[in-house]
Amino acid sequence: MSDDWRRVRARSLLGELDVRVDRRGRIVGLRFGDDTDAAAVGDDRVQALMDRWFADGELEAGAIDWPRGSPFQNVVWQAAQAIARGTTCSYRQLAASIGRPRAVRAVAAALAANPILLLVPCHRVLGSDGALRGYAGGLVRKRRLLVIEGALSD
Repeated sequence: MSDDWRRVRARSLLGELDVRVDRRGRIVGLRFGDDTDAAAVGDDRVQALMDRWFADGELEAGAIDWPRGSPFQNVVWQAAQAIARGTTCSYRQLAASIGRPRAVRAVAAALAANPILLLVPCHRVLGSDGALRGYAGGLVRKRRLLVIEGALSD
């Protein structure tokens, strides 16, 4: 545990989540918990936040301490936030949306560095051919997320 955050566990439709929460209770990191530390404990508030996100994609205001990366990463992560639940876009489309149409690989690298999976919805970004491409939670989870959100059929 850090002095600035603590690790908590939450359950989801896709398995355990490893959530980092700051002193004010805001989410500062989120990963799938395949290797969740046994010391991480459950937290009713975080569980309620995750339940709501899976139900309708919403979070209460102030629930997240939005990540800070490089200026480029911040722009990419903000653009990813604009991808509506139930829709997808390609890495190329996302690059074009930030005015950097040739920066497809840089966009993919920025998404790979996303510290708050699900909430910065990098899972909604696909290859130009519509194929599922890399996802820190694995391609099976990426597909399941897109089915849950209504972007893909089962």
